[in-house]
Amino acid sequence: MTREEALRSIAAGVVAGTLGLAACSSERKPQTEVPAAPAAGGRVTLRRNMRNGDEVSLLGFGCMRFPTVGGDRYTGTIDEEPTLEMLDYAYAHGVNYFDTAWMYHGGKSEEMVGKALKRYPRESFFLADKMPPTAKTLEEAKEIFSTQLERCGVEYFDYYLCHSISRQYVFQNLYIDEGVLDYLLELKAEGRIRNLGFSFHGDMALFEWLLSQPVEWDFVQIQMNWLDWRDRKLQAERLYTMLAERKIPVIVMEPIRGGALIDLPASVRSLLASADASLTPAAWALKFCASYPYVLTVLSGMTRMEHVVENCATMTGFEPLSEERLELLQRAADIYRNNTRIDCTDCFYCMPCPYGVDIAGIFRVYNRCSDEQLLPDPSGAHDEEYRRRRRRMLNRYRNTVAERSRAEHCIGCNECSPKCPQGLDIPRQIDRVEELIEALRMG
Repeated sequence: MTREEALRSIAAGVVAGTLGLAACSSERKPQTEVPAAPAAGGRVTLRRNMRNGDEVSLLGFGCMRFPTVGGDRYTGTIDEEPTLEMLDYAYAHGVNYFDTAWMYHGGKSEEMVGKALKRYPRESFFLADKMPPTAKTLEEAKEIFSTQLERCGVEYFDYYLCHSISRQYVFQNLYIDEGVLDYLLELKAEGRIRNLGFSFHGDMALFEWLLSQPVEWDFVQIQMNWLDWRDRKLQAERLYTMLAERKIPVIVMEPIRGGALIDLPASVRSLLASADASLTPAAWALKFCASYPYVLTVLSGMTRMEHVVENCATMTGFEPLSEERLELLQRAADIYRNNTRIDCTDCFYCMPCPYGVDIAGIFRVYNRCSDEQLLPDPSGAHDEEYRRRRRRMLNRYRNTVAERSRAEHCIGCNECSPKCPQGLDIPRQIDRVEELIEALRMG
């Protein structure tokens, strides 16, 4: 039996008993690290929010990457049955933090989360939602918040965020000039928001400015993983340190960088295996984030049941990584950065392209070849190895990117780049892939 088959087998055996377990409300005791009551296969470790006593599961369920039918998570429909099974399994195994947003799955994520969670006691889970950066006025923000409560079937949100803050003028215009921040603070005073924070995708100057605002942020959500920890642009270590110094709880997003830390280059896989061959890339990634004490929960956008089973197991009976292993991951990051991959996390914020270009799909083909160290070099020797790599990349491109959605349809309008949380110059990267594909087609 393969590892994947084993995970599926475990999942199938437990999901059948999930709904009965879901009826049980979890107690919350005031301690920093809380061992949860056992379920079949154990329960995810809880971590106490030092500000308010909430006992939150170290693994949070990010609700942006549910399984879909009839397309991807932008064009397709959420596949309800496996999604509910995944949410039920996670809940039964101690996951009590669920993170959704107005934009996820075109608004259908909130509805699906509401459908799942309405079967559980309201005090047994924490629900996070977000004010979208696309809101323009106070009246629109009020309508959005009301609709979110209705979609999710709740009367309040435990954690609520100003979503994807990446530019000062956007925050200034919407939250300060339009009065949306004051409105959210009013909702907090009324109890319809229990904790108010923001998710961040900007530069250090913006982060410092946000923390200097005359508002007491209850938590902040940052992109944090072992690759971005000492990255010169993203500076996750510095972001975390600034929050820890202020005793602000940290919610982690992109712990596996949209899957990039799963399909690792062979040299990185070898290094990690030399330290502990029993840990999967996902386990290394989640454990890295959870090893830092001001991290309240680590969000994982899980698409398949085996993801849920593995991640729950990783965060059950959690023990932080040693300093030696944390440093080993930084050595791995140094090796990884020498790779030529494009830093796309597959978040789909850049979509839809007005010209139909499948931005994420194009980058996915390129990055997979890069991660496997199989990128063909048209400027080198056209030997048998080159021809093998050339065939592989061209076949992947033809088979996974529809003809009408390929790189040659990009006109460089740059509508996408301002939306990219990673700050990618997307048209330039699309051109880079197109140039390679064209060179490969020429032979």
